[in-house]
Amino acid sequence: MAEELAHDYSGYFKASNLDQELKPITVGIDRMMLRLEEFENLLELVKAESGVALTQNVPKLLALHPELDLLCDRIDKLEQFVQMVGRNLDAVEKQVQIAEEELDIPDKTINVLLKSLNIFGKPKPTERQTNRNANGMYEPVPVFKTEQYFRPNGAEQLNVTADRLSEEEQPPSSCEDCDTGTPEK
Repeated sequence: MAEELAHDYSGYFKASNLDQELKPITVGIDRMMLRLEEFENLLELVKAESGVALTQNVPKLLALHPELDLLCDRIDKLEQFVQMVGRNLDAVEKQVQIAEEELDIPDKTINVLLKSLNIFGKPKPTERQTNRNANGMYEPVPVFKTEQYFRPNGAEQLNVTADRLSEEEQPPSSCEDCDTGTPEK
């Protein structure tokens, strides 16, 4: 019986070409081993590069941190400056509007026509806004002076008083030039 079994198995091996059946499997295994080797090399390269990044680049980035903080401060001051200029512009526009109303300068919009015709029966305000103070003199809106925020072109230093500016319109306390971020002398 063992001889018969051995004979049957030898017939199976002879009938089936084992080399050809195993060849795709061995090729797949070889390709997988090659990819695994490439992946291992790539992993080692990444480890080496991350080591370089930690030892060289991170200290460089940390060294740039103070400069980044200064840049952020300059941007914050510039935003404050833009807000202050916007407030000044709004106040001046309001004064211009009041002056146009005082001088009866017609606005070129349909709203002025409708207001003047008083179609809807709304009474006209009897008390008009004015840009004049109690003495009847024109009083301009205090606006910022560029010398307080930007260095003059010359070497001389301007002594500018900010008596007319409100607290929120005061120049930055660090006397730092908004344009370059360098301290004024």
